[in-house]
Amino acid sequence: MKDSKLKAAQLIDRYLDGNCTDQERRLVEQVYNKVAMAKIISAKDVDFNRIGRESWAYIAAETEQGVEAGSHPKNTLKSWSIFRLRRAIAAVAATAIIALGVWFYTSSISDNPEGSTVTNNLLNDADDIAPGKNTAILTLANGKVITLDTNKTSVVVADSVKTMTTLVASTPLGGTYQIVLPDGTKAWLNAASSIRFPSSFAGNKYRHIEMTGEVYLEVAKDRAHPFIVKSRNQEVEVLGTHFNINSYENEGVTKTTLLEGAVRVTASPTYDEGLPKQHGKTVEETVLRPGQQSVLTGSNRITVKKADMTEAIAWKEGNFVFNNEDIETVMRHIARWYNIEVKYEGNVPAGEFSGNVSRSKKISQVLQALELTKLVQFEIKGRTVVVTK
Repeated sequence: MKDSKLKAAQLIDRYLDGNCTDQERRLVEQVYNKVAMAKIISAKDVDFNRIGRESWAYIAAETEQGVEAGSHPKNTLKSWSIFRLRRAIAAVAATAIIALGVWFYTSSISDNPEGSTVTNNLLNDADDIAPGKNTAILTLANGKVITLDTNKTSVVVADSVKTMTTLVASTPLGGTYQIVLPDGTKAWLNAASSIRFPSSFAGNKYRHIEMTGEVYLEVAKDRAHPFIVKSRNQEVEVLGTHFNINSYENEGVTKTTLLEGAVRVTASPTYDEGLPKQHGKTVEETVLRPGQQSVLTGSNRITVKKADMTEAIAWKEGNFVFNNEDIETVMRHIARWYNIEVKYEGNVPAGEFSGNVSRSKKISQVLQALELTKLVQFEIKGRTVVVTK
């Protein structure tokens, strides 16, 4: 028993140093996942730091079950427990689950997660899919396309276009970008998103833009020239504020989340381009205050609720955040960012998913985290992800 514990301690040493084999790495991560996930499920208030410390405190003893016993100096375990445990706690951010910032937990999660099918199905790293990146294009009214610098995280439009024209900035699937509009307004575009705007707002009573997909805006203050954002069957009027609009067609609703200032959200099925809402057919409107989110349905009904600010702008901060979402919603987010096609074999898996994960990870790491719920399994086939129960 003691020899097994010593062997386990040395295995963890190799894991922390990055010198273990793939089989040894999977063993350590599976044990860690088992311990950490069981603690998450049983906890009333989830304290991830405490769970990380406790999980590493038990991992040496747990790992011994999968390690062949050997003969080692008696002081090895003592040395590891004093010094390496501290390092292990500090290295939590590099382990399978905490590294991703992933904490998917539901009432039906098994406390005995096994090997990930998505990892087992990958032949090598070349079969994995990298996350999205900074990439976008600027399309001029005459059809000319300017590719924006992928080495930059943002671009000032005035630096790219010198003549008066209508512009469209757009990101592809697997792309994100930040641009600064002619009035100084900052716009962050999520994957598969676009904004249409003039190269100059000078001489216009209103600063009017149109958008698709998902865009976060920090509007430059100018009370004399209200800022108007037109999205799918919706119009948002603002003087100066920070807000996010999610208007992907395949989501079925348009969500507007206000972080700062005040905005007026109007649902209107018809709209005269370039004119304020009074010239469109108004259906409903509401004024949002900071911390509120409006949800516009396909029937042009607006409801207002308290916003989950972390979830609303998670993409801008480089994360996925899910709160009790079904697998189809989760996979739509993943598909846009990794530029993949999603197929379901058999019935669509039931259950709700909650948690967060960095968007900087390869897709296998994200899918592996979802598999820990024991509700779904995945197989990567080229740029297609097959989802099964």
